[in-house]
Amino acid sequence: MTRAIFFDLDGTLLDSRKKIPDSAYKALMECREHGISLCVATARPPILEKMLGWNSKEQGLFLGGVYCNGACEKIGESLSYHFISRSVVERVIGEVRQYNGLNIALQMKEEKHAFRYPLAEQAWEPWGIDPEDVLPLEEADWGETVKMLVFYENLIDSVTLLPKRLIEDIEKTCGHQAKIYHTDQGKLLQIGNCRVSKYGGIQAVCKEMGWEAEEIVVFGDDYNDEEMLRGFPRSVAMGNAPQAIKDVAGHVTKSNEEDGIAYAIRAWILSDRW
Repeated sequence: MTRAIFFDLDGTLLDSRKKIPDSAYKALMECREHGISLCVATARPPILEKMLGWNSKEQGLFLGGVYCNGACEKIGESLSYHFISRSVVERVIGEVRQYNGLNIALQMKEEKHAFRYPLAEQAWEPWGIDPEDVLPLEEADWGETVKMLVFYENLIDSVTLLPKRLIEDIEKTCGHQAKIYHTDQGKLLQIGNCRVSKYGGIQAVCKEMGWEAEEIVVFGDDYNDEEMLRGFPRSVAMGNAPQAIKDVAGHVTKSNEEDGIAYAIRAWILSDRW
């Protein structure tokens, strides 16, 4: 019996327009009608109403879940954070400063942000933050950093691959003290606390809610989903996922542009065909 489902967002539950397709929304409502709790398992911070424009319709679907790749867990209004070591933040910023035009974002407690370079005007809304709420990098409390992002342009419109040397240097100097994911087809580096992951965050939520691993299903599509897809016995990779991610999942559904969520829910979850 399925008691809860955890969804990655970008590339999984969301389509290319960053919307929940109608087919997926209807399938999620069917899950709710069957008493199945819905949660997110995303790299995004818990400000989806700002980042994605979610209103009560979308927000009301979800109990809470795992944010910032597991560095933040939310159940209802309760939030808990896991911070990155200040020494790691200092080293990563030092590496990034060796590259002109390369940006870094610090996502901090209470969803505060700091950037090396300000975002372009059109990028603030998709990031879900207001310019006046952003701290200069030098004035931010680096000890309250939940996640770091390294990218070119504004991330939402990035077309520039990260330098291979940069990734190698950060992995060499920080890999033993941080969790590092190279995602978005090579255009984004995500860095978090070495002890957190979506897998670990979901375990913490399940413990709080009294759910067993065999009673949940997880959906994902990228390398930061690998641990949860590999770790839980009932896992689904999207058809648009890299082959290495498909290989570790229990099932592979259609892509996020081909009603993959709705297909999987009706084929395997509501019919209980595992």
